[in-house]
Amino acid sequence: MHRRWHSCCLLLLLPLAIRSGPGTGNIGMSPHSKAGVHKGSGTDGSSSATRMTSEPQLPLGVTAETSSLQKNARGGVATILLKISAAVPIEEAVVSARTPSRLVFADGSASRTWKIDLTTGGALSLPVEVIVPEDGKYSISIEVAGKTEGKAIRRALSHKLYVGVKEKKGKDKDGANEYPAIEAPQEVPQS
Repeated sequence: MHRRWHSCCLLLLLPLAIRSGPGTGNIGMSPHSKAGVHKGSGTDGSSSATRMTSEPQLPLGVTAETSSLQKNARGGVATILLKISAAVPIEEAVVSARTPSRLVFADGSASRTWKIDLTTGGALSLPVEVIVPEDGKYSISIEVAGKTEGKAIRRALSHKLYVGVKEKKGKDKDGANEYPAIEAPQEVPQS
């Protein structure tokens, strides 16, 4: 009984102790009231400045999005917009893309490469047309490679292209996406 009473008192007093901790100045206020925002004193100690924290930027990044899709009776022509960004100078930068079987780029090839200029860093966009012979879900591989300060650097991604089909989305359950399990093929008993 005594142990239960002690636990209840501790649970009741703990929030009060946290809110009125030393150095907060105000009861109920914490020194860091918002995540990512920190207040610090100036050089004379009287003024305060606010600074935001952020995630570090990758030295090389690549994203892809389907910017347009001209749908035909079967298949179509899709334009994929590649966005390449470099936070540091990249030498000998090359973008390469590869399509799965039966898909081709506008020039008829299944793989393409482009030399790009990222020697001063920055960002650029590269539109790529893909000819799709029939409806379906396809995965296009994209890679950016180069050198920075003599060291090789590479980023890659796989872009999902949906033509004439919809992406299967999971249903929301308790704040999380739930996807159906993949069923294993049924074995046929042999006699």
